Amino acid sequence: MKLTKTLLASLILAPSLAYSSVTIDVPSGIQLLTVNGKDAGYSNFGFDSKDNIVLDNGVNQLVFRISKIVMETGSDKTKFKSQPLVATFDAKDKDISISVPNIKTLQQGMEFNSKPTFELVSDSKALVGVKKDQLGLTFSLTADMAQEVKDYNQTNAVASLSHYSQSNTKTVDIQLDDDVHQSLKRSFKSASYEERKKFLTWAISNLEE
Repeated sequence: MKLTKTLLASLILAPSLAYSSVTIDVPSGIQLLTVNGKDAGYSNFGFDSKDNIVLDNGVNQLVFRISKIVMETGSDKTKFKSQPLVATFDAKDKDISISVPNIKTLQQGMEFNSKPTFELVSDSKALVGVKKDQLGLTFSLTADMAQEVKDYNQTNAVASLSHYSQSNTKTVDIQLDDDVHQSLKRSFKSASYEERKKFLTWAISNLEE
C-alpha cells in the first residue's frame, strides 16, 4: 500500500521538468498532504518528506502540515502533527520555499495550531498574494485528504480555489480601471491648452452618461 502511494505521488508531483517553472523547496519537518487537490502520497504516521517538487507556472495550491518530533515533558519526546495548512498562490519562474516557525515543544505546537503562521518565500522575501488558511480536521488513519480539500475548494474560504479565482478577477478589474485613469491623466497633461478646454467641455456635457 505504501509503495503504491509512493508511486502515485511520483506521478502526481513530478511532471516534465521542461514544462514546469515553479520549484517548491520542502524543508525537513514539513509533510505535503495534497498538491493542487491531489494526494501527495503522504504517510499517516508523518515520517515521510520530500526535498522539492516542480510545478507548472500559474495558480497552485499546497496543503501541508508540520510533522516532527518535539519535547513533551521533561526528557520525553512525542510526534507533533499540526492541523493541515493551505497555501494558494500564483507564481511564475520562481524558486519558493515553505517557511514555518521552529517548533521544539508540544506546547509550542499547540500554540501554533491556535494561531498558525507561515510564509512562502522567494528571493529572501515573502511571496506576495498568497492566500493562507487552516483546515480544522481531526486526522485519522482513514482520512481522505484529497476529498477534504475538494470540499474545501468548493467553499468561499479564504484560500479555496473558488475564492482565489473571484478575488483575482476583482484585482484585475481594479487594475484595469487604474490603468485607464493613469492613461487619461497622461493624455490630459500632454494636451495643449485648447485641447484641454475642448476635452473638459465634452467631459462635463457627458458627465451623467
